[in-house]
Amino acid sequence: MRGIRLYFFFATCFTSAVVAAPTQMGKRSFKIQTRRISARSVGGGAAELDKVYRKYGWEVPTAVSSKVSTHQSLALGDPVKPGDDKQGDVPATPEEGDASFLSPISVGGQPLMMNFDTGSSDLWVFSTSLPEQQTRGHSVYDPSKSNTFKPLEGASWTITYGDKSFARGTVGTDTVDIGGAKVEGQAVELATTVSDSFVQDAHSDGLVGLGFGSINTVKPQQQKTFFENVQATLDKPVFTANLRHHELGSYEFGRIDESQFEGPITYTPVDTSRGFWQVESKSFAVGDGETQSNPNATPAIMDTGTTLILADDAVVKAYWGQVEGAKLDDDGITFPCNTQLPDFHIALGPTYMATVPGELMNWQRVGRGVCFGGMQSNNGAPMQIYGDVLFKSQFTVFDGGNKAVGFAPHK
Repeated sequence: MRGIRLYFFFATCFTSAVVAAPTQMGKRSFKIQTRRISARSVGGGAAELDKVYRKYGWEVPTAVSSKVSTHQSLALGDPVKPGDDKQGDVPATPEEGDASFLSPISVGGQPLMMNFDTGSSDLWVFSTSLPEQQTRGHSVYDPSKSNTFKPLEGASWTITYGDKSFARGTVGTDTVDIGGAKVEGQAVELATTVSDSFVQDAHSDGLVGLGFGSINTVKPQQQKTFFENVQATLDKPVFTANLRHHELGSYEFGRIDESQFEGPITYTPVDTSRGFWQVESKSFAVGDGETQSNPNATPAIMDTGTTLILADDAVVKAYWGQVEGAKLDDDGITFPCNTQLPDFHIALGPTYMATVPGELMNWQRVGRGVCFGGMQSNNGAPMQIYGDVLFKSQFTVFDGGNKAVGFAPHK
């Protein structure tokens, strides 16, 4: 429950200034394809809930935290001391249960498999600053093997989840290549401390944040994202998420592929004040039922780095109240796997109603004929989080030029 960045980038560290520049090839677009791997998400439904609560700094419900092993963040060693229009295809991978979608990129010429996350704004990587036992199974970035790496002296970063530090480390700049588009001098955050959840997910080597730079965690000077640095060079100042259930999908930058969706795209403005792709979501419907208002609706964050939908209690209760055998247990909301789930319809902005098919509302089998719901409660938090369960039903356009998000159903 819990992505990518590009623009002209200015990083000031004390008295020195670093400018990130995209390789100039004229206006362009590029695609990063998703690919599927066989891997289980770590910890199941309770772990997914724990992860998103901590990501947004929410209090973790006692019933959830009691099901999740305490993940100790480990401080690991000293920082490393560093001694044609173009279109490319890069796979991004849904794990079993579609727990996350992973995509390969290159940093300083070194290939890494990353999570593209519109709910954060840091590009961080597993690095040789971590001890060997924490990097087994991962591809690890080694700045000493890159002739384009430059340290940002005195710069550091920390991503926190609630009261716990999830990851932190040092900062440098290097050439980042995503789908054939290169940004020279892109800020790259080198992990020196990571939590067990990332260590155990050996398929992911880090994260590419696609939120707005205002929530980048680098200090003393925030850094721009990859998308911010490359946006001016794109055919269109957009990227799209075309994620699929148990299928290949893609992220694409600079172009909207009209062959991938039905009908017109409906756009809604985003509120960027919190640094997220945030929209209003004030009504919903269950199955063939009438549209219902959510009078106390909290805003919704479009987050490709989160697996599930976390909605207001009024929405959650209305939906699962229509599912025979659904109940709230220690893991979250579960139901009998042989139950046919109704479709879920949710407003994204004032005019568009997205339909999430019932089959997508069944996130994962947890055993003994019991399945875990793809929508869970936000536990009274001040926002709703719409993750990959939603995106697997919708072709989504993130429009950086107009500060809007667009939606249309997949073909």
